[in-house]
Amino acid sequence: MKISSWQLFWILTTLEISMSIWLTVSPTIEIARQDAWISLVVAGIIGLALSWVLVKVSQRHASQTLIEFAQTLFGKWLGKLIGVLYLLVWYSVCADILRIFSLFIKQVLFHDTPMWIISMLMMIAMAYIALVGSVEAIARFSEMAGPLLLLGILITFILNISNLRLTLMLPVFTDTGAMSILKGSFVNASFLGESMMIMMLIPFVANPKKILKPVIFSICIASMLAIITAIMVVSTFGIQIGSTLYFPYFSMVRFINYLDFIQNMDVWIVFIWIFSVFVKLSIYLFINSYGTAQILGVKKWRKMIAFTAPVIFAATLTPANLFGLLDFANLVWIRLIFPIFIVGFPIIFLFVSMIRKRMLAAS
Repeated sequence: MKISSWQLFWILTTLEISMSIWLTVSPTIEIARQDAWISLVVAGIIGLALSWVLVKVSQRHASQTLIEFAQTLFGKWLGKLIGVLYLLVWYSVCADILRIFSLFIKQVLFHDTPMWIISMLMMIAMAYIALVGSVEAIARFSEMAGPLLLLGILITFILNISNLRLTLMLPVFTDTGAMSILKGSFVNASFLGESMMIMMLIPFVANPKKILKPVIFSICIASMLAIITAIMVVSTFGIQIGSTLYFPYFSMVRFINYLDFIQNMDVWIVFIWIFSVFVKLSIYLFINSYGTAQILGVKKWRKMIAFTAPVIFAATLTPANLFGLLDFANLVWIRLIFPIFIVGFPIIFLFVSMIRKRMLAAS
């Protein structure tokens, strides 16, 4: 059950892009206005720094998942508690993503279809690929979905050029300020922090020593696409409309009309996007199942899919309107999960690991 470092690249690239340009652009525009692109540059730098820390932590414990090396660093009970906290984060995030996906598909394609049916069909597909093919099958699928997603996004960027009014990007910096730009960067930086799943995937990478380059490359691509998306959304709709759109990239794609010939690009983009979200959700299901098995001491981790899949599905069906979903990203993910689980714990892991290594060398 091994994947190559470049398969890891496609997994991370696909899952980073799948939600970041859909959900982070509008909040960033709302905070940083026409300078949202600068905020996204700062977010990319933060994302690169965090990914470097996550890679270094993972490489120091390349044969162990986070559940295992947390116990090595902090002892059995404290380490298990940290592992359980991370699993709770991943369970909640997976359920929230599945709910956003189901609502989006219901609103865009299947208006009369109950949301739970869409969620159930996606969950069946996720459970199947995790059960039959494990992380290897997900990695191979990402090698197909990733290039398709990148190609689709690039085509829409090109076709939207005629709709741009670059004067809407002015003035630069003067009426925004450094603090607003920095505050706006946290939205996208937190989504780039999903690379923390490296700490669970590292034992399944064939050559852990060579993962830094593909991980950094994946963050660079996701950041660049987010920057271009922000520029295009502001240049197409302006900051007043652009900051209120729930899915600004999708709205921009719907706006494309090239010579009255190329239209309705949104259907094609949604079709490709479904593939990318499938990769993201399947990885989360795998991590949750594998991690839960390690916490409970279950040797055959696939048995845990029968537990994790229903739990995530049930959480998806808890009552929540669209505003509530966005509040999860703004209030829970950015204000709690990002500083604690993406920034705080990995830095502590790295320092404790370095100190333990020096103490062992001294003894």
